[in-house]
Amino acid sequence: MAFGLSGDCEYYGKLCTASGGSDEYACNTQKCCEDFGNSLITMCIRQCLIIDDVLINLFPNLTYDEINALRYWAHYHCYGLDCSGGRYLGLYVKIFGAPDSCNKSMEIVEDAVDKDLSSFSSAMRKLDKLFK
Repeated sequence: MAFGLSGDCEYYGKLCTASGGSDEYACNTQKCCEDFGNSLITMCIRQCLIIDDVLINLFPNLTYDEINALRYWAHYHCYGLDCSGGRYLGLYVKIFGAPDSCNKSMEIVEDAVDKDLSSFSSAMRKLDKLFK
């Protein structure tokens, strides 16, 4: 995966295929990723989100909801902390909305977090045990 290549978005399609279609987030995210274009900010955010996703998927004991809750928080990490200008793009998306192709992906991760943060809390407890 090389920084800034539009093919980075293919990661999600490959992840979808590898999951046999069971990773609904991955199966709905490639087009969303592509529709954000290739500005320096979007390329940085894209790279960050994919790296976070790869790391999240390294932990075999996480449930699907826990993975998606962590994916939700990865967006805050990448938009807010890791990429210069990401906060402005995030604000733009909050005000004007993301591309329509992102609706299902956003719904999936928001649903995971809406479960009283239990999925996120559970994932963090499992990760905490691994690093102790």
